[in-house]
Amino acid sequence: MSTRTGGNEQIMNTHRTKPSNPMIPSPSEWLNRYNKLLDTYPLRTKMLTSAIVSAFGSALGSYLSSANAKVGTSNKRDTRKGSRIDWVDVLAFAIHGGLINAPLCHYWFDWLAEHGPSSNTASVLVDQLVVQPPLLVVMFVCLDMLRAYIRTTITQFREASIVSNALKMAPPVIVTSWRFWPVAVYCTFKYLKKKHYTVALNLCSVAWTVYLSRGTGGRKRS
Repeated sequence: MSTRTGGNEQIMNTHRTKPSNPMIPSPSEWLNRYNKLLDTYPLRTKMLTSAIVSAFGSALGSYLSSANAKVGTSNKRDTRKGSRIDWVDVLAFAIHGGLINAPLCHYWFDWLAEHGPSSNTASVLVDQLVVQPPLLVVMFVCLDMLRAYIRTTITQFREASIVSNALKMAPPVIVTSWRFWPVAVYCTFKYLKKKHYTVALNLCSVAWTVYLSRGTGGRKRS
């Protein structure tokens, strides 16, 4: 009996020493992975990080502002509405943060570290007094342009009934594609070398594009 209990205690101790979920990395491991990405792909990592952080900040800001407006309003209809996130603004901030702000800051700070003043105080003054004001102007211009473009695109998408038109036009075109592309792909695979596949199919797509442009153009005019 004593040997069994001792063995059971050893088994229980081994289960206790095992980590609860070894598949989930620790925060320090996540930080090490992120640092490796910064070393290997510095610009792309900063662009993705800036896009995510900018989108999160915009979503949180719009949520809090709508929540404050909900608390301060006296209209019963408005109080029934939940807090709303301006997703157009979120997308605009994400695009600006990832595609514009992150590359500018990446190259600017690299240049400042190599060719800027040796004093950290002087570098901060140059950054805040010389570079940041025009960058803020660029940010506001880009955000307004992105908001206008996104809203215009959404409006046109809704008014033109793009999805419904595509669902109507797709079935007959799919049937026609089954008459054309299987023969083209089969002949390409049978008679040509692998390195010529893409070129041959691109040449076949010329005839297919002519058919599509004539068909869709005729339907639009009708």
